[in-house]
Amino acid sequence: LLLGSGTLGCNVARALLGWGFRHISFVDSSRVSFSNPVRQTLYEFEDCLEGGKPKAACAADHLRRIFPGVRSEGHQLSIPMPGHPVNASIPADVAETRAAVAKLEELIAAHDVIFLLMDTRESRWLPSVIAHSQRKIVLNTALGFDTFVVMRHAVRGEPPVAESSGPTPPFGAAPNPRCY
Repeated sequence: LLLGSGTLGCNVARALLGWGFRHISFVDSSRVSFSNPVRQTLYEFEDCLEGGKPKAACAADHLRRIFPGVRSEGHQLSIPMPGHPVNASIPADVAETRAAVAKLEELIAAHDVIFLLMDTRESRWLPSVIAHSQRKIVLNTALGFDTFVVMRHAVRGEPPVAESSGPTPPFGAAPNPRCY
């Protein structure tokens, strides 16, 4: 499950396809814009026209065009974030947020590995917590202006990895999820 269909999501999807993965799902809430095709390898100029196609569905479609044997689907979904309040006085906002959380839980449950490829730390929090509660493998990748980080989240109860010469604890040593 790829949460984010931008530069990272497009490139991770192509790499996974090359490594033999045959079920790849995308989640994104945005649409393809004119700046995307030059950086994001699953989009073309035509995808930007008329307000832009939804990114997740478009990425899944292009991935199937690259390799028809892949099972790929796109889900347009806005992930609720801390610091982005839900207006409880508007029942439609509450219902939309609850539906988004339920869909996110369903998608995470249906996949073995969850990739957090979103732009903000806040957007990675809820998927991290849900994936941890479902004992899923989570890989987090974030880009900065001149830096990047890739982090694999621990799953409680994993067997320790072989001893290394560095001070890094084994993956299973963390009692709580590391959200970002």
